[in-house]
Amino acid sequence: MAMNFWEAQRSAKTRTTIYLFIFGALTILAAALAEYTMRAFASENYGNPEIPFVALGFLALVFGVAGFNYVNYLQSGGPYVAESVGGRLIQRDTRNLKERQLLNIVEEIAIATSLPVPPVYLINAKEINAFAAGTSPSNAAIAVTVGTLNLLNRDELQGVLAHEFGHIYHGDMKIGMRVAAMVMGFFIASYIGLRLLGNSGYGYRSRRDEGEGKGGNPVVVIALIFLAIGAVMWFFGSILQAMVSRQREFLADASSVQFTRNPEGIASALKKIDKSQVSDMPRDGKPFAHLYFNEHPSFWSRIFATHPPIEERITAIEGGEYTDFSKNEPPLPPLPPNNDL
Repeated sequence: MAMNFWEAQRSAKTRTTIYLFIFGALTILAAALAEYTMRAFASENYGNPEIPFVALGFLALVFGVAGFNYVNYLQSGGPYVAESVGGRLIQRDTRNLKERQLLNIVEEIAIATSLPVPPVYLINAKEINAFAAGTSPSNAAIAVTVGTLNLLNRDELQGVLAHEFGHIYHGDMKIGMRVAAMVMGFFIASYIGLRLLGNSGYGYRSRRDEGEGKGGNPVVVIALIFLAIGAVMWFFGSILQAMVSRQREFLADASSVQFTRNPEGIASALKKIDKSQVSDMPRDGKPFAHLYFNEHPSFWSRIFATHPPIEERITAIEGGEYTDFSKNEPPLPPLPPNNDL
């Protein structure tokens, strides 16, 4: 049974909430496990205090690193990301017809969604790709490749850009940045554990043989705890990060249909992406590769993939999941007619 784009969006948001709840629960569980391990293997030196210092220290480290990275993301904004990937700002007075058409479509969708018109960047790559970056509509930017501009017709380009506006409209970038910052916190916790273990000069040594009970070196125990739990949480956190991102992609597809009322635009663009054999996004963009489309042929790559398989997205769109307009929801105003080119 087909559902409309409102239901599709609610479904994607619900799944996102569930994944974020699991993410938070796993973080607290990891901190509790760190405290339990410390009390079990170094109880004499640790003293089993009433305040769970190790658990609080683990949480403080993870959230502290996450907060630091997130503040950096906030300050950077979308233009910084687009320029980091090698994007060139398209000037509003450009005389290039393709670039002029691109800016016109962006302005159309901005009017339809009541969002600010973001700066648009052009990336010198032949593959069909695009992304939105930033942490809010006020500092967002959209980047598209030369291949996107040259290989897509107007309806397909409109569908892709409406998809990127969907990310801006629903705050997907902010969610993605927060989760990415948390995952970085787990990585740093593991890294600190590794450095502490290396600087200790020796591994964990139980003192039970010396009759001292659970008196393991507390520094070594903490190092092992942070290394092990940080690594495990980084692994599962990365998987959850990818799961959240995939749901937001489905949400953006539903938003594209909502904004344009033309499911064929985004579906046809995805088919062209699926058939394309070109992969030449700039190497400088690797730190931001989660923002744009990447093919994931192997099993492990699919687990960590930030985008769902193209065939699943096309099936959802062409299967009518987003095109039942029967619900009495307040519609967005239609996009202006295609009269620019």
